[in-house]
Amino acid sequence: MKNKFNTYAAVGSVVAGAALLAGTALPAFALGVGAGLGAQLGAGASASTSVGGSHVGAGLGAQIGAGLSVRAKAAVNHADMEITRRLDALNALAARVDAMVNLSGTDKSNISAAVQSQISALQSLQSQIGTDAQQNNTSSLKADIQSIIKGYRIFALILPQGAIEAAAGRVLTITNIMADLGAKFSARIAEAQSAGNNTTAAATALADFNAKISDAGTQANAAVSAVAGLAPDNGNQTIMASNTAALKDARAKIVAAQHDLIAARADAMTIIRALAGFKVPVAASTTVSSTASTSAQ
Repeated sequence: MKNKFNTYAAVGSVVAGAALLAGTALPAFALGVGAGLGAQLGAGASASTSVGGSHVGAGLGAQIGAGLSVRAKAAVNHADMEITRRLDALNALAARVDAMVNLSGTDKSNISAAVQSQISALQSLQSQIGTDAQQNNTSSLKADIQSIIKGYRIFALILPQGAIEAAAGRVLTITNIMADLGAKFSARIAEAQSAGNNTTAAATALADFNAKISDAGTQANAAVSAVAGLAPDNGNQTIMASNTAALKDARAKIVAAQHDLIAARADAMTIIRALAGFKVPVAASTTVSSTASTSAQ
């Protein structure tokens, strides 16, 4: 039975997926996001905070004691908004991690544990800020609010870290698909060679195809290793600089993997053109079709 593997769209679709993930800019190292929260306790901030016209911080706002200043109330509302925003982002990341299939069990477990730890910690902090407000403890309240940025680094570290790991998982999925395609190319080239065709160009392209796929996998795994052990800097400038450098290096590895996949796609096109011109026996077990399709069988 003939087994068609429709390569143009198959290779194109998987590389497009890699380009989307690897090319997406990582969240900015948003050290300034919410930086004014603590400052609101000592400055003339407005009494309410809203997004899109609706008040935020209703959960914490209801807990604020009557003796708390207007500035502190605004700071608590803002803190609640910022924590909720981070929790929403972390829960979305947790769902992505749960869907990963090509990272090692250890890596996936470590990412999930780190995300869940941050979620639990932020929920506890949210509760503590409410307690500070009830007790009119402005000193503790200011420190807790400032820790949203300094102690967690959700947007500056945790989400970029998770995005890199998710992109690496996608690259590994794509390399697995393309490796299967490479095996079919190899069988087809061997048949053509047995039939007396000059397969030198196709074999050369296949060797490069396989090398590019292998390197893409190596780069993806290295990216995961580069960010796996990172932890929030808690205001330590040396650790912050080290984390930033590691994230940039890991993203560069994901981009390198993307380039490998693009090069492998070009090699695949070269192989397809060569195979199309070969004369093979009628009984050949595999054929190549350039018909648009979304599957590689």
